[in-house]
Amino acid sequence: MKLEGRVALITAVGKQTGMGRGIARMLAREGADLVLNSSTPESVEGAVGEMRELGRKAVGVAGDAGNREVCQEMVDAAMREFGRLDVVVCNAGVNAFTSFEETSEAAARKVVDVNFFGTFNLCQLALPALKEGGGNIVVITSVHAESAYPNSSIYNFTKAGLNHFAATLGLELAPYKIRVNAIEPGWIQTPGSTGEMSAEEIAEVENGRIPWGRVGYAEDIGKAVAFLVSDDADYITSTALRVDGGLIAAAEH
Repeated sequence: MKLEGRVALITAVGKQTGMGRGIARMLAREGADLVLNSSTPESVEGAVGEMRELGRKAVGVAGDAGNREVCQEMVDAAMREFGRLDVVVCNAGVNAFTSFEETSEAAARKVVDVNFFGTFNLCQLALPALKEGGGNIVVITSVHAESAYPNSSIYNFTKAGLNHFAATLGLELAPYKIRVNAIEPGWIQTPGSTGEMSAEEIAEVENGRIPWGRVGYAEDIGKAVAFLVSDDADYITSTALRVDGGLIAAAEH
């Protein structure tokens, strides 16, 4: 197992079929112990229980990942329970799903608070622990950091900014042997992406837009994260990895 003895902190793991949970599963299978965050105690308990069933140690912190105090609680939990922190995965994200004209300032601020400031806060607060022995930060962004998607102007803006945030952070933290990368998920079969779509509607998307011929799954993102935070990716930092089945490359032609 490539992550044996390491401790990973992951935000937004509450939904069983969501990307956060898929990431947690893959890191657990590679031997990592986990600090898990979700918005409610019930969802955190479910995630922690699943990771323990996989044979790993896990603790949970419930609360808004955009809140700096909650981010501090996550880091404190890692140090209190495990005495170290090696991997931070900034997965929490929201989208207003409204046209720019109809987006309220409050809705826009919520997207920025969770997507950007949640990432900013967690990365900044985790630095002292990561500096102790080096480590990895992975920021989950989106292919819409590169390709605009309607009714998501603030979301697209935050994800594009986070790509550059991760790249810049990677440059600044290289002297401490902390690698920082972004992952751009494409169309992933999660509640946030496919929602209430029928199997037929999903198949139409798969056949018409995705060269690989299927939508992605949460575990596809988990595998990418597990690779990037392993020693196999030791020479990779300040980059953004598309995990999209060729979706964006096809759109560019």
